[in-house]
Amino acid sequence: MLKLSKKDWKVLFELEKDAHQSVQGIAKRVGLSKQLVSYMLKKYEDQGIILAYTAVIDSSRLGYYTYRVYLKLRELNLKDKMEDFLNFLVKIPETTIVNELDGSWDVGLTISVTNVFDFYTVWERIMAYRSFIEDYKISVYSPIYHFTRKIIVPEIHKSENQVRILGSNLKVEHSPDDVKILKVLAKNVRQPIIEIADKVKRSVPFVIKRIKFMEKSGIIQGYRPLFNWSLLGYQYYKIDLNLNSHKRNEELFSYCENNKNVIQVNKTIGGSDFEFEVYVQSKEELDKLMVEVKEKFSNVLINYSHFTVSRPYKETFMAF
Repeated sequence: MLKLSKKDWKVLFELEKDAHQSVQGIAKRVGLSKQLVSYMLKKYEDQGIILAYTAVIDSSRLGYYTYRVYLKLRELNLKDKMEDFLNFLVKIPETTIVNELDGSWDVGLTISVTNVFDFYTVWERIMAYRSFIEDYKISVYSPIYHFTRKIIVPEIHKSENQVRILGSNLKVEHSPDDVKILKVLAKNVRQPIIEIADKVKRSVPFVIKRIKFMEKSGIIQGYRPLFNWSLLGYQYYKIDLNLNSHKRNEELFSYCENNKNVIQVNKTIGGSDFEFEVYVQSKEELDKLMVEVKEKFSNVLINYSHFTVSRPYKETFMAF
């Protein structure tokens, strides 16, 4: 864990709200010089606090569906083949997230495709390792809600609490150029527009126009940094609730949206009754949060389980 000042946290929060904004814009909002903010961003990158600047893309608006797969691997083969298997999953173009897990499942991945037949093609590739896989569970996201990660600052103004929705099922008419631009933009949203234009072989005004269109239509839900949360002093946990009724799901959602530790709620077909993801500074903090959930929703909550990511291998918002 790195020790950061209040100024550091303010700059990081500005990036959390909009990682695409200019250095000058960040400097104005936090009351620092442009030169100092430039230095601070370089420092975060060199220290590994910021791993990337990425676009939050709702690929469902481009006609994609996201399948989530959990895998339990056979213990006898785990040590010898785990690394090769995970790297195999990373290289599949349709996978957007690949994680090694610590909990009831060993691997978690997401697969982004335009139809169930394409999913089955990918699934057949994975099933070539069937002798290595003891059990699996497949779900479909519908949708995912990303919250502003409020743990970065002690207090947050209500207007700054954004919800970014992935999986809206509102398909948007788009051009092949939009996908080309997204492919370049998603790798680093802070790169100059002129570089993006050069890579996609289009004019700067054209690229600016298409990016604005994708922002307005919701294809691009926002821009945020990919943090190394362990260096910031936080641990990730995925929580699965088993409920006897869905009658209080809206209240559960509101609780999650307003809890500073909750960063995401997942609605799924084939998953748990209610799913959310948190960052906490310790297992004790997680236990305290879950005691509160049990007390508030005791009339519907049967039990819960959780796991954490022991090692991330791939993370992006869209399969390219």
